[in-house]
Amino acid sequence: MVKKKQNPLTIDYRKCLIENRLQQVRNTTFADHPDLVNVWTVDIDPRDSHSLINFIKDIQADEPVSFQHIKRIRKNSHSGLTAIICSHEMLQTEEDFLRLLKDAEFEYENTSGRFQVPRLGPSTKELSSEWSEKYWPLVWRGNPNDQILNDYVFDMGLIKRILQRISELTAAQHEKDPLITPAVSAFVNPLNKRVIYTVDGRHQGSPLDHSIMLGIKEVARQEQQRRDCGTEDPTQSDDPDTYLCLDFDVYTSHEPCSMCAMALIHSRIKRCIFLKSMACTGCLTPASGDGYCMHNNRNLNSSYEVFQWTGNEFIVPHIDPHTCC
Repeated sequence: MVKKKQNPLTIDYRKCLIENRLQQVRNTTFADHPDLVNVWTVDIDPRDSHSLINFIKDIQADEPVSFQHIKRIRKNSHSGLTAIICSHEMLQTEEDFLRLLKDAEFEYENTSGRFQVPRLGPSTKELSSEWSEKYWPLVWRGNPNDQILNDYVFDMGLIKRILQRISELTAAQHEKDPLITPAVSAFVNPLNKRVIYTVDGRHQGSPLDHSIMLGIKEVARQEQQRRDCGTEDPTQSDDPDTYLCLDFDVYTSHEPCSMCAMALIHSRIKRCIFLKSMACTGCLTPASGDGYCMHNNRNLNSSYEVFQWTGNEFIVPHIDPHTCC
């Protein structure tokens, strides 16, 4: 984790803008509406707090919910402490919870699953105080999105080279045949930094052959080929197995449609960077399509970060706004 003052990049945290070029895209409509998570709690004697903390540390690896913005222990009205052990997403039934507590080296009582806590911290200190009173005591560490921007690695040189290549490929596609949809995508493997470029293939294949869909297929094809080759391929034998596009960075010329945006959700990518928004068919920006913001919709079981390049260095051909990319 890099401190803000030590980050070599210029980041405008208020505008969510990196190097005056990469604009973070997110749906802020519900940013300050708590997405509540049910938690399992117990009451303990204050003298057992050390044993409780060690117990929580031992099970933390299995917890899908981050409690970094939550005070795990609070005082109760019985001169004791009430502690959050885990979420309902880790253990869904009380039977499972009680089974977990059999290994506890502390005395407890009043096991409960009635409390709810915000999944993410709020954006302001005032709201943090309000939620602390209403739900459960929180820890204010600043706007969570500031830390997201600060922790991300932005290799601006690599980003520019890939976007330049995408710009060149879209121009070549358009020059080849103006009737072809000039959409191009790039998939970057985080393990070896290999880049896969794919162009829209609807003119010669399926109407579903958008550049992103073809990119996902190509990643899967190459991964299957690598596994089939085993250790006989000296250039790839040391690469670990890849699950779909886990933690990939995806670059694309035009804002993805709902099909492609959802496919990236299922593929578990880390980040998508695009050049041109699509007012009618795009599915990432609040101003595009129905404003669904597929990548950070809290009703889905996964998410990824999205940035749009706001500079005019990389030109891509115009595509009819009603065309899905």
